[in-house]
Amino acid sequence: MISGTSMSAPHIAGIAALIKQKHPHWSPAAIKSALMTTSTTLDRAGNPLLAQQTSETEAIKFVKATPFDYGSGHVDPTAALDP
Repeated sequence: MISGTSMSAPHIAGIAALIKQKHPHWSPAAIKSALMTTSTTLDRAGNPLLAQQTSETEAIKFVKATPFDYGSGHVDPTAALDP
């Protein structure tokens, strides 16, 4: 099974192309924003995705992920077309 960024990159690129087709005047930043702000941070079972959080005073801990965490979230192409 192929997974990770090797498979997510072509999917996101395709969705970005569809968004650009619908909104030709949107900048790359606007397209990125639409993708990130409409993604979900739940896994297939409905559990929250976790992200590592580090600080100088605490050990690494896991917290609920946000769409802005690296590698976090499931894109919603329909929502991204009209955020």
